[in-house]
Amino acid sequence: MNDATRLVRGRVLAALVMMALTGATTTTSAQITELPGTGDLVDPEAEAPRESTYETARGVGMGTGARASAQGTSALAYNPANVGMGQLYHIETMASFVRGDRAWMYGGGVVDSVTSKVAAGLSMHGFYGSGDRALRGYDGRLALGLPLSPKIGLGVTARYMNLRSRLENEDGDSVGAGVKAFTLDAAVRVTPVDGLNLALLGNNLIKTDSPLAPMLLGGSLAYSFGTVFSAGIDVMVDITTFDSAELLIGGGLEYLAGESFPIRIGYRRDQGRELNQITASLGYVDQQFGLDLAMRQDIANGDNDTQILLNLRYHVQ
Repeated sequence: MNDATRLVRGRVLAALVMMALTGATTTTSAQITELPGTGDLVDPEAEAPRESTYETARGVGMGTGARASAQGTSALAYNPANVGMGQLYHIETMASFVRGDRAWMYGGGVVDSVTSKVAAGLSMHGFYGSGDRALRGYDGRLALGLPLSPKIGLGVTARYMNLRSRLENEDGDSVGAGVKAFTLDAAVRVTPVDGLNLALLGNNLIKTDSPLAPMLLGGSLAYSFGTVFSAGIDVMVDITTFDSAELLIGGGLEYLAGESFPIRIGYRRDQGRELNQITASLGYVDQQFGLDLAMRQDIANGDNDTQILLNLRYHVQ
């Protein structure tokens, strides 16, 4: 790729990010196919899913994603501005299971920040569940990340979702949330001093009118002590699912034991659904492979859901 092409792609990406973060979505709506269960039929506290449509074991273990420090496939899931912040080429497959509803999420992704100035990531995930998580469908993402400098990164993710609830009422009619729409995520990450990362984030900036893809705005802060210890906190605001804006907050700690075994613990609070959850993750990583197992457990409420998530990565570079 020549310098002129890189410059044009970089300017286009920067324009997309700034347009999204400065409120272009206030006059734009997603092209949505009307599905049974959208709109007034949805009770967000009862039927909106508790999990994002794409998560990683590191993100689950760190509470709400540790978005400011996410890299590789975790950056693809949580923070596109970090997709280009680091020289790597990762291929990942994952599966997630929620025991109570026998609900599965499965798929994979690839992130390449080596072969081009503008880094890219691609993922596809499918869903199959029952109970309150009776979803069928898929979520596809294409992320682009541009490092303006070693301390500033921009990113944007184009997403297409086709999800339908299989919940039925007493008359046999389909109810619950559904979405068939295109939307965008955008992010900016800044490193003011070595080890400290700050991120400004916007998810689903083209409104989908569905609790399956709520508009989230917020930020994240993370600090790393070398390569051994890191801490992070995320504060996101859900401004479309409920009658008023509700917070999704959390954070976690990560310790790399023996240079190969990441250990993570975290906490997640979903104010809109009145959920308090503890999280944990354990993994193994070397120059070629990574394996992570994570758990998210409800506490201090009437539910007792447990989510288990497994990631397997291959490090091309």
